[in-house]
Amino acid sequence: MKSVLFFLVLFFCSLVNAQNTFEKPTPLATLFDSIYSISNSYDRYKIIKKIYLQDLKQQSLDSVKNYKQQLAQKDSLLKIEIGNFKNLKAEAEKTQIALKESILKENNITLFGTSIRKTNYNLVLWLMMLLLLLGLCIFIYKYNNNKHITKNAQNDLTEIEEEFTAFRKKTLEREQKLRRQLQDEINKQRNS
Repeated sequence: MKSVLFFLVLFFCSLVNAQNTFEKPTPLATLFDSIYSISNSYDRYKIIKKIYLQDLKQQSLDSVKNYKQQLAQKDSLLKIEIGNFKNLKAEAEKTQIALKESILKENNITLFGTSIRKTNYNLVLWLMMLLLLLGLCIFIYKYNNNKHITKNAQNDLTEIEEEFTAFRKKTLEREQKLRRQLQDEINKQRNS
């Protein structure tokens, strides 16, 4: 009866497995349990029919073969993934190097064939602009100061020229007066 039941179970399992597109092997523990349950007992020993034992052997070998195939597939996938990982790691290192070069290039300016950091360049540029602005302020101050001095000198010159003109007129008048007096004296001397 147990053997008939076992064959019926195997038959239905094979029908179910035949209808499924995904073939799942029966777990070995289930097979051992089913064989243990359908086997006969004699004293302390279990009596297993050879067909069940051969079926168990075949299932065990199929399971081991299946596990080996899965292991081989996973091993090949692992090798592929390790290769991909190495490639990605190499690409990441190249990207890091390119990023560092790009950041360095972005932070530097080439001036007269010399690479200068942007902060240093900006500092020098602003110092030059401040020096030029300071020089411009000094120039404007000196220009205004000299313009004021020149204007004062021109005013002084104009005043001196006016005084000199007035002095010349006075001396000319004095000279003319003296000449008249001299002429008058000459004339008096002649007439006398």
